[in-house]
Amino acid sequence: MDYNELKLWLDLAQWIATILLGLFVWIDKRRKDNTDKIDQLKLGQEKLNHRLVKVEVHARLAPTHEDITALREQNASTQSKLDRVTNTLDRIHDHLMNKG
Repeated sequence: MDYNELKLWLDLAQWIATILLGLFVWIDKRRKDNTDKIDQLKLGQEKLNHRLVKVEVHARLAPTHEDITALREQNASTQSKLDRVTNTLDRIHDHLMNKG
């Protein structure tokens, strides 16, 4: 084996090593890009889970139909009492104006 033949084999080995290194870098970059995308998706999912928990808490604290019905009944009762008080005050006013 002479020098030219040895040089040919070394050049061929260098080309193969360069191609393999290029393939490794390309695959590693794609793996890193894939990992970055997965991390972004996980972050987005965590944000959505946080928002969902907030919505569930607000929904749990929101008044129910029964609560709203009770408030309407209380409002109607208060309005009835207020009408009676107004009527009584009008009578007192009329009495004071006419006989006072």
